[in-house]
Amino acid sequence: MFITPDDNKDGVVAKYGKVSVERFQGSYRIRWRFNGQGYAITVGKADTDTTLKVASAKAQEINSDILMERFDESLAKYSPKHAQALAPVQRVTKLNLADVWEHYKQAHVQRVAKTTQKKDWKEVERCLAKVSSEALDLDNPHLLLQELLEHYSSSTLKKAIANINAASNWSVETKLISDNPYHNLKKQLPKGQKSKRSKECFEPEEVKSIIQSFSSNEFCSPASAYSHSYYSGYVEFLALTGFRPEEAIALNWNDIKERNGRTVIVVSKAYSKGELKDTKTYNTRIFPCNDQLLSLLRRIPKRQNENNLVFPSVEGGYLNQYNFLNRQWRPVVIKLYQSGKISQYLPCYNLRHSLITRLIRDGYDPSTVAALVGNSPQVILDHYLAAKKDLTLPEL
Repeated sequence: MFITPDDNKDGVVAKYGKVSVERFQGSYRIRWRFNGQGYAITVGKADTDTTLKVASAKAQEINSDILMERFDESLAKYSPKHAQALAPVQRVTKLNLADVWEHYKQAHVQRVAKTTQKKDWKEVERCLAKVSSEALDLDNPHLLLQELLEHYSSSTLKKAIANINAASNWSVETKLISDNPYHNLKKQLPKGQKSKRSKECFEPEEVKSIIQSFSSNEFCSPASAYSHSYYSGYVEFLALTGFRPEEAIALNWNDIKERNGRTVIVVSKAYSKGELKDTKTYNTRIFPCNDQLLSLLRRIPKRQNENNLVFPSVEGGYLNQYNFLNRQWRPVVIKLYQSGKISQYLPCYNLRHSLITRLIRDGYDPSTVAALVGNSPQVILDHYLAAKKDLTLPEL
C-alpha cells in the first residue's frame, strides 16, 4: 500500500507485507528481511513516477515470492535483467541483537548517566552473554526469552528487556533494522511473586528505637573505628523526610533555603555508585521543613568537606551507602530485632516506606504524599503503603 510521504524527505513511501519501498538519498530502494537476513535493492532516481511504479511492482513480486515460499535468495530473479531501472543489488549486513545493542550504546554513551551504564547496561550485556547465538537472531525473540528465563527470574529480566526494547526501537527509527521483534517481550514474562519487603515499614515507636540506638551507640563495639552516633543525624533525617538514601547523601547545605518565610529543602540530585546525577524521577521537588526537622538540621554539625555535604563520610567525601548498610545499619537493626525492640529487620530504604505509610495513616491524601517524596500516587499505593498489622476491627 502507498503511504503519503513528505516529497523531500527520506522514508517509506509504500509497503507490501514486510517489503518496503523507501525514498533514500534521492533514490528509491526496496528493503526487506528474510530468514534473519536483511536485503536492499536500489531502483534508480526518485524523480519520476515511473521509477516508483517499477519499485512498487518489484516489491510486490518479492513479497509474493516470500509468501509463496519461492523467494530467490541469490537475487538473480530481481536483477537488472528483469527491470531496466534496477541498479546493482546490495546485500545488507546481517545484524543480530548483540550488534543492535552495540550500535545503541555507541549512539547514547554521551546522553545516558554513567550509573545507568554501569548497572543497567552491564545487566543487558550479562543477559546477552548467557544465551546462544541462535537466540540473538532477530527472528528468534521467543527463543531469547526462553533461554533468559533459564538463568534469571522475571523480576530480574524486566529492566533488561525494557532496555533491549529501547535499543530496538531506536534501531528502527534510524533504519538499522526494519522492525522491532522485541516490542511484546516484556508482556510475555511469567508473573512473578511481588516482593513482600516493598510493602513493609517500621512502626513509629520502632523508628524512635532505631534513632535512639544510633545516637546512644547502644550496640557500638568499643573496637569500632567509627561510632554509630556519627550516623545518627543521617538516620534521623531519612526517617523524618522519607528521602531516598542517594538523595540524602547528595544533600549539601546550599540546598536548604528560606522561601516565603519558610525553610525548605530543594531536592534536585542524587549520589549513587560513585556518580552525582539527577533524582530518580529526573524532577526537582521542594520539601518543607517542620519544627522537628529544623531542630535536627540545627543539631547536625557542619563538618568541613569539599562538597559542603550535610552528611559527609568520616573521610569527608560522599557517604558509601553500601558500606553504611552492612557495617552500621545491619548490626544495629538486627540487634534491636533480637532484643525485641522492633518486630522485624528491614533495610534502611524502608525508612522511606515508614514515613509514607505514617502520612497516609494520618490522613494525608496519596497525591500530596507522592509530591512530597517524589513518586506518583499509584507507586505509593502499589509499592510503599504498608498494611497495619495490629488493626482492631471497629464494631458496627
